[in-house]
Amino acid sequence: MAQGVLERILDAEEQADQIKIAAQKEAEALCAQARQGAASLIEEHKQKARAEAEALIATEEKKAQQEAEEIRHHGEAKAKLLQKEAAAKIAKAVDLVLERVVRRA
Repeated sequence: MAQGVLERILDAEEQADQIKIAAQKEAEALCAQARQGAASLIEEHKQKARAEAEALIATEEKKAQQEAEEIRHHGEAKAKLLQKEAAAKIAKAVDLVLERVVRRA
């Protein structure tokens, strides 16, 4: 009888050890899955952030190009106006110089 009780105790201990080993393996597997899931999630968010950053940069570059184009057009228009004003002043200056030269002569 004592032998039977002892065998049952040993069997129970062996089962407990097997359950403990199985639980450890399951815990390790769950941790590995969690790490893999976290790594995938991090990579997904990194890619999303890169895409958003690239889109933002592209938008800002387009705005900068438009502003540069507007500044260039404004500069060209101002340069043309200054050329017209200068041409008109040159004609007046030539007339003034000729008038003074003729008076001296």
